[in-house]
Amino acid sequence: MDGEPVVVGACHCDFCQKRSGSVFGVQAYFASDQCVAIAGETKVYNGLAIDGIASKGGEGLTPDYHFCTTCGSTLYWTLEGSPGETLIGVAVGNFVDRDFPPPTMEYHTRMRHRWVPVSSAQQHETL
Repeated sequence: MDGEPVVVGACHCDFCQKRSGSVFGVQAYFASDQCVAIAGETKVYNGLAIDGIASKGGEGLTPDYHFCTTCGSTLYWTLEGSPGETLIGVAVGNFVDRDFPPPTMEYHTRMRHRWVPVSSAQQHETL
């Protein structure tokens, strides 16, 4: 990716908890023109296609998640932002950068585990 992310978010929904294997997912979204290259083989998972579980955003907003075929990490996914704008979501852990910008928003906070502290990011009970 080239440049700073459009937004960095932490999602507490059940879909992201299952996808990440953690209590929330942290992802950076970039405009499609910020993508320098996508290379290598991936395996695709779409909860709706596999077991009928859509993202909390609804059936039309359930992205195809691309996983590494070697280690199984979530790599990226695409979704529609503003009308006509495609965003590329990248799991922040893939950057292995301790100085990566923190989340600016958290969503589906009503599903946050009680022991996870509230951050200074914008809070949204849903998306």
